[in-house]
Amino acid sequence: MPLSIFILKNSNGLKKMFDHTPNQEARFNKIPQNDDCETLLSQSSTDDYTKKPKRPLWHYGISSLFLLYSVIIFLAGIWIGSHRLFDADSFCGGHVSHYSPLVKERIGLHYNLQRFNGSFMKLNAFRQPAGPEVDAAWGSLGTDYRAFVVSPSDGPRSGLTPKTHVHISPQYGGGYPANVEGLHHLHCLNLLRQALYYNYDYYHALGQGAFSNADHVVRFHVTHCLDILRQQLMCAVDVGVLGQVWTFREDPSAFVDFNTEHKCRNYDAVRKWAEKRQLPEEVPPDFLVPLGAEDVVYEEIP
Repeated sequence: MPLSIFILKNSNGLKKMFDHTPNQEARFNKIPQNDDCETLLSQSSTDDYTKKPKRPLWHYGISSLFLLYSVIIFLAGIWIGSHRLFDADSFCGGHVSHYSPLVKERIGLHYNLQRFNGSFMKLNAFRQPAGPEVDAAWGSLGTDYRAFVVSPSDGPRSGLTPKTHVHISPQYGGGYPANVEGLHHLHCLNLLRQALYYNYDYYHALGQGAFSNADHVVRFHVTHCLDILRQQLMCAVDVGVLGQVWTFREDPSAFVDFNTEHKCRNYDAVRKWAEKRQLPEEVPPDFLVPLGAEDVVYEEIP
């Protein structure tokens, strides 16, 4: 049977099937989703399907409480921030630092903006020729401070243990002699300065500090310091950028701008902390606990 004849003969039946209620066409204004199938099958009519369910009172109560809670948290955050109850510098500095007595006391964990003196041609106190003046400048940074004492309780968390590290006799308070690593880094940088080809002869002739040793030991010391600083610079890699500036108006050329801003820890707070806690130059003969049978002993200088 041709399709056109079929449609004409069955048009009345189709009309009855789709037009048994006068307002049926207006009801199909929503496309059911996959998870609506069970709801659709359980409803007796399209009128029931389109009705919105009534929400119980407790639903509005929970919504109101949630809104009130959010407002309270928001206001509390503003108040805490304005009263500096949350020390972001100290928190972040402590998080990225290995535990030590300084971290415990929040020493040197606060930051401030500093502009580096990156001058290429102008000398400062730390760039003078070898002599007493430049040595005094570097000495003021604490490059030669003596060790301080890490308490017995802080030792293990700081990486110091009695079987591995030298420790102090209990009659003198116990603990471990140690140095601040950052001050050792500056000690190393100072030694590299002294070992520069135009400074070496002066400090070699003085024969003090590192230069009191044989020449081959001085070389080991210098390369040790060089590699320690390499590792430290890689560990705390600076992700700032160096731009360029114009120089010489008559014959313009670009030159790197080393005078950049940095977020710096309070170095002087660390230096003062270490300075106050230096052990005396001379200690009693029984100041250190003697080597025990179970103590770790290296067969060579590590």
